[in-house]
Amino acid sequence: MAGTSIRTGFLITILALAIVPGARADDSGPIRYDIRFPMHGDRIDAVEVRATARAGVDGRIDFVAPWQGAAEVRAESGTLDTSSGGHWIVKAKPGDDIVLVWRTRPAQAWRRLDVSVWRSVLVRPDAVATAGGALLALPDGARDRVAEVHWSAPPGWVVSTTFRQGMQTLGELGDGTFMMALHGATATRTTNNNNTIRVMTLNPRRVDVERVADDIASVVDKATPPATQHDFTLNIVDLDGDDQSLSINGRSMGAMVYLLPQVRYDTWVPFVIGAATMPAEDKVAPANAWYTQGFTAYRTLELTRDAGLASPSTLAYLLNQATTQYGNSPLRRAPNRRVVEEYTAIRELRDLPPARGALFAMLLDDRIRKATGGVRSLEDALGRMPALTDDPGPALIDAVAAVGGGDVTSLYRRYIVDGELLQLPRDALAPCFTIGTVADWGGWQTQHVFARAGCGSGKTVAGYGGAPL
Repeated sequence: MAGTSIRTGFLITILALAIVPGARADDSGPIRYDIRFPMHGDRIDAVEVRATARAGVDGRIDFVAPWQGAAEVRAESGTLDTSSGGHWIVKAKPGDDIVLVWRTRPAQAWRRLDVSVWRSVLVRPDAVATAGGALLALPDGARDRVAEVHWSAPPGWVVSTTFRQGMQTLGELGDGTFMMALHGATATRTTNNNNTIRVMTLNPRRVDVERVADDIASVVDKATPPATQHDFTLNIVDLDGDDQSLSINGRSMGAMVYLLPQVRYDTWVPFVIGAATMPAEDKVAPANAWYTQGFTAYRTLELTRDAGLASPSTLAYLLNQATTQYGNSPLRRAPNRRVVEEYTAIRELRDLPPARGALFAMLLDDRIRKATGGVRSLEDALGRMPALTDDPGPALIDAVAAVGGGDVTSLYRRYIVDGELLQLPRDALAPCFTIGTVADWGGWQTQHVFARAGCGSGKTVAGYGGAPL
């Protein structure tokens, strides 16, 4: 999933940035995208994209249409069929070139929030902002296929994008972000591992990009192992409106935030930080994903909480998503060897390690705190972990023992190696949160996180993940 409305998919940016299914075999070679910005004076009229590819052995390419659709689409080479909803199918003789051209709706003053804003391409006379999947028609399922990308901004315009000039995969392109404006504020930070954090907003009066860049970089440096750090680009679109809804399109390399004035800083920044700290797809080793993804997610939550970057309600929601994502998984009892063997084949096995690892980290933190009377925590143990290791399990066991947490070998074997069902103690997240087990109508039991009254301000909301407002 390349984008999400925060009302329905909060954890996608912190604990569920799993790899999307890979490409099926394709013998038609790279596909080229040329992105143009037709102008009227110094104002943009629309965005136009030309896709050029060679037809494979079956003589056709099935493009998934951009989420927003297009004002105009045509085939300059080949025959276009748009009768299949959401797909543009171009046919030609095997080996012949296919050229597909489409154009967005004309530029307009776009300031109001739509329910599917993250699926839209913002085209204003003075700005363009879009996620890759909102703008580009991509061949169905071919995430690993190579794309060659070319675009050129108008002179003097500011650009912030993950769209690289030249070669990249279609998956990277579809998950990417692009923002360009006649006027815009940007900030750049370099992490301790020489990666770059870039932030851009169309309206610096609403968003302090310097503060955002500082906060992202500070957590990335502390939460992310050097081997998994990567560049991260954040583009922020400010909108008008009178509610507190929030839309984010986020992956590990970049994110788009569509921000209303009423949305507080500490309710949206944790999403972005979570995306920035997740390992890039090509750096995830399935055997260690429980640690590289799950423990990174745990440390991200801890650091954002300690720095005051996450509101109590945001923390409650994130913690609840961790327990429910794991608890709702049909493969929650899968041993780690199965995760390794079928990681690329089964989506649920890619989603499992981040949640399982995060819960295991919470379990160890609770154990260390209780064993040491609150003097030590998991963070003390993680400070003893090597920056690079092929097998983090033994090193983690030694680190926990060294800070007074006892021997956790049996816990590691049960919950990580063998995949037994991990249930957190009711008070593992005390004092501000409690954990309860809830059964659905079919009897399936899942742990949920509830906020305690008195932590934070305001009343406690009833229900799953209830938190002080």
